[in-house]
Amino acid sequence: MRIDSLYIKAFKNLEQITIVFDQTELYTILLGQNATGKSNLLEAIIQIFKYLDLERAHPNRKFDYDIKYELRGNNIHVKNQNTKYEISLNGQIIKTKDFFANKDIYLPKHVFTYYSGISDKLKDNFTEHLKRYYLTIIDPKAIILDITEIRRLFYAENIHSNFVLLAFYSFLEIEAQSKEFLNEILGIEGFHSAMFVLRKPVWSKLKNENFNFWGATGIVKEFLDSLLDLSLAPISNSETVEVSYKSNEKQDRLYLYLSNKEKLQKLAKSWTGRIPFFNALESTYISDLVEDIRVRVKKKNVKKDISYRELSEGEQQLLAVLGLLKFTRDEESLILLDEPDTHLNPLWKWKYLEFLKKVVGNDDHKTQIILTTHDPLVIGSLERNQIRVFSSDKNGKTSVDIPDVDPIGLGVAGILTSELFGLPSILDQPTLDKLNQKRILQVKMKDSGLSDDEMITLKKLEEQLEELGFSRYQRDPLYQKFIEATIRNPELRKPPIDKIGREKQNKIMAELLAEILKEEG
Repeated sequence: MRIDSLYIKAFKNLEQITIVFDQTELYTILLGQNATGKSNLLEAIIQIFKYLDLERAHPNRKFDYDIKYELRGNNIHVKNQNTKYEISLNGQIIKTKDFFANKDIYLPKHVFTYYSGISDKLKDNFTEHLKRYYLTIIDPKAIILDITEIRRLFYAENIHSNFVLLAFYSFLEIEAQSKEFLNEILGIEGFHSAMFVLRKPVWSKLKNENFNFWGATGIVKEFLDSLLDLSLAPISNSETVEVSYKSNEKQDRLYLYLSNKEKLQKLAKSWTGRIPFFNALESTYISDLVEDIRVRVKKKNVKKDISYRELSEGEQQLLAVLGLLKFTRDEESLILLDEPDTHLNPLWKWKYLEFLKKVVGNDDHKTQIILTTHDPLVIGSLERNQIRVFSSDKNGKTSVDIPDVDPIGLGVAGILTSELFGLPSILDQPTLDKLNQKRILQVKMKDSGLSDDEMITLKKLEEQLEELGFSRYQRDPLYQKFIEATIRNPELRKPPIDKIGREKQNKIMAELLAEILKEEG
């Protein structure tokens, strides 16, 4: 699965933009200031495949698009104009109904999405798929063997990392394959126990039916029956729970405790493999039966077992994304990650794309990753064709460009001050202000002289900056002339705020350099 190009007529702040992806690359990284449209692009892609999978046109008449992608050896071209599709397969137009009849061939296996923010703007796009899946798993006639795959549109949440952690230790072969990830990266050495805290769901009208799971049906009931059989001393009670600082409520609760890894693996044997077992675990959450899952693990250099909640935010985030991908990954998938590095330490940010590549693999065009980030550490090993930079002009119109420079070899400072992030300097603002003030006074002293107060200010600035490691004098006379020339030009004193401003300043500075070099012969 690789998207080749995407044209969007109008979707939120994305208007008449075309993005061309490099099909030879596993991942494309989206950079840009907040509110330039990076998340909106991910949402647009989600909606494209959402409505194709639901077998109906997109309801937004303004959202015309044109997408080309390669999938399972086919070149697929979908145009959506005025809520009508025109679909081509390998250059030949086909009927929409034929496309829908073969959507398992013409659509990606999964559109896997993760967003680290607090907004539900991406999550809301998955509601219809989740509802459809929910109705399937609660069907009284449903059995776990009926659902052997992850649903096509899958939104990853933090609760899923609990299921992943359980699933890792449920199958010996998966535990062996995951040893490096769990032990060497996360420092998790083994599984200790798990407590499922179930509650009476809002949809149940039954009373005193805790051990019948308040009327749960289908796959959910099948899984919980097995869990109950293996639980040590299950406890049912009614307790008062604080739901907010304003109020409490009485809830029916059921506590089911798996005391060791052997019990967990015995529970997993009831199913035919990792995906059905993961679906069974997730069914408890989708059915609104799970209040909490208290997984406890053995951690390196920690004497006692600890709960999942005691892991750091970064560890939980890494497990939520990489763990879930490692466990559920399938070929021919599209992975959309919106700032998945938010809580990671610098070392993990630096290695993040390496982690992703190990999990997903560079699998000959069978998976594509589109990822947004605000951190230069993530992109330090990339080339320009792997990056798209979002920017907005003064009217708020978004443009998307391939940068002129390769991040690889620039280092963090070089990346931050390049067009990729556009910082005027890696120095803090107070120090930068002192440097500029010193340079302005030096030029004025050379041109027209300084007053006594200005001389005192200049001397004080030079002393302060020298303490910070800045030399009072510049040894390179050409560079000194360039600095003086930029200070004399008012258009170069303020940092540019957009691409047009950077191009204008670059042109002025190039002209200054040419003049200086001409003077020097």
